[in-house]
Amino acid sequence: MKITLTVLLLTATALWGQDNVTTCTNATLQGDYGFTVTGTRPSAPGATTIETVVGVAMTTFDGNGNLTQTDNIHGSISGYTAPDRQGTGTYSLNPDCSGTMQVSSPGSPTLTLRIVVVDRGSEVRTAVVAPAPVMVTSNGHFISPPARPGTNRPAARLPNTICRGSPRGGSGVSRGPRVRGG
Repeated sequence: MKITLTVLLLTATALWGQDNVTTCTNATLQGDYGFTVTGTRPSAPGATTIETVVGVAMTTFDGNGNLTQTDNIHGSISGYTAPDRQGTGTYSLNPDCSGTMQVSSPGSPTLTLRIVVVDRGSEVRTAVVAPAPVMVTSNGHFISPPARPGTNRPAARLPNTICRGSPRGGSGVSRGPRVRGG
């Protein structure tokens, strides 16, 4: 009896460990994410003076590798020069939930970022890796799913993504990030 119980417990533990593996695709990121931004950058295009920056951004991921963004960045030297600056870009996620992102905004160099998706798509962490003088990180949290086509209302749920061991049920399929507190 003890041997049978031990084998069952070990098997259950091994299966539980397998079910908590997350696999990401571009569809893991879909909807609106609010980011806080902090770091350093040149104070103007081509400048050698470095300034500290803080800001916020609203980024919408389409689930297919494209994004749009509105940001508000304040520099310690340049100030707050471009309210609600619009940007567009692309992203690509690896199965291990790491990936890359590129963002272009008028009047700024194209930024290349390394990203990591955590908490089953509820959070995105980024670090700018190019251009070299820009040393900025950001942390984004899921806010809402994308709007239903032809409306401005959020979709009832996000498309399926592989996410075994989801805390939203044992189906083995994630319907997107959980919205906490609501």
